[in-house]
Amino acid sequence: MFQRLVQLLSLLAIANFLPLPQAIAQPTLHIDSDTSPFRQRELREGNIRVFVRYEGHPERENLGYDGNLHYTILHQDWLGSFRLNDKILAVNRGDIILQDINNNGTPEVIVSGFSGGAHCCTTHQIYSWNGDYFDTTTLNCQQLGGGTFNDINGDRQVEYVTVDQRFFYAFSSFAGSFPPSRILNFEDGEFHDVSRAHRQELRQRAWQMYVTLQERNHEVNGVLAGYVAQKALLGEFAEGWEFMLAHYDPHDDSGIWGYNIYNDEREVIGKHPDFPTALRAFLINLGYIDESDLPCRCGG
Repeated sequence: MFQRLVQLLSLLAIANFLPLPQAIAQPTLHIDSDTSPFRQRELREGNIRVFVRYEGHPERENLGYDGNLHYTILHQDWLGSFRLNDKILAVNRGDIILQDINNNGTPEVIVSGFSGGAHCCTTHQIYSWNGDYFDTTTLNCQQLGGGTFNDINGDRQVEYVTVDQRFFYAFSSFAGSFPPSRILNFEDGEFHDVSRAHRQELRQRAWQMYVTLQERNHEVNGVLAGYVAQKALLGEFAEGWEFMLAHYDPHDDSGIWGYNIYNDEREVIGKHPDFPTALRAFLINLGYIDESDLPCRCGG
């Protein structure tokens, strides 16, 4: 034991005289379509270091391969070191961020890559040090740029702020959809939905939805679907439902899959007759409301 301690102290003494690669001052690296290939960049915070190699923007015919942003994550302290190698596909944009999102004093490594396409998809890979190795958690198929990691209420707990992507295309086109909020926190290597606890954030988005509906230049049913769900998160479902009944378009049945009725094998066995019936079933299926909240008042 004493001999091992002497060896560690000797290594630390030598390390003080060895030149280290220049670390980026801010532990964030952003890739976009103008970024040139590079061999190595380094991010560092505390005991976490990330070494990054970027091969450049992939040609369209090569989009099938699995990664052009390569990285090595290293945890190093006086007890030893642990190294992990991985890669991700970053078409037009990608990010690597060191951020403590579970408030345990050690930053997570958040790697984001966009796979290309009209609005899909972004993948977030989160690497969290558990004392022995890195746990990996994936947020996959996030539309557009995915969400953001922010402390939205100043409690030093970072939330992942996004939207419920199941609402895209449900009752309108992608552009016509206005999904409700989805707010997650990260604890014990898992994301947990804490949307209902953040009323100020919910209220702001509900107001944005309301203003959009007043402008009447949108696919109204696509916005109303998100608005009713947002009001349900606020504990105001009945108010949102009544507003929907007064403002929905009974002639718009453009929802790609929101009107479908499925069996237990997720096979389509029919369609709901109108928007209120379809929306009620949709919200029950996603857990926004339950069977007892309101009867279906089809057609208002």
